[in-house]
Amino acid sequence: MLSGFFFDIQSFTVDESNTAQQKCIVHVSLNGSHPIYHGHFPGNPVVPGVCQIQILKELVETAVHHPVMLKEADNIKFLSMINPDVNPLLEFNMLIKPDIDQNLSVTASIASGASVFLKFKGKFEFSE
Repeated sequence: MLSGFFFDIQSFTVDESNTAQQKCIVHVSLNGSHPIYHGHFPGNPVVPGVCQIQILKELVETAVHHPVMLKEADNIKFLSMINPDVNPLLEFNMLIKPDIDQNLSVTASIASGASVFLKFKGKFEFSE
């Protein structure tokens, strides 16, 4: 779990006006002094891709109030690197839709201002 150590949620907005899906906008602050940046990479810190996906997973769990596990990643595009010193605040836009297999179809992006860092499309399943 990275929340509270690697990142903190600043705001979490859920639009549930459409009962078939949840649209979430989450503002996250990164901890630029986290030890991972000493090795990834010294003098030029970059948020590892696996950490970006883990943050997304934790935000989906927060939205649905239940643990989930990544089941399928249809499309992950890392568009540019996230330097926590340059972009300490990120915006996650998520669209979460239950599907017929009791999975959650998720379309998401990570951005800061006009810069888009990640586009994601995949499925999560409920876990224990």
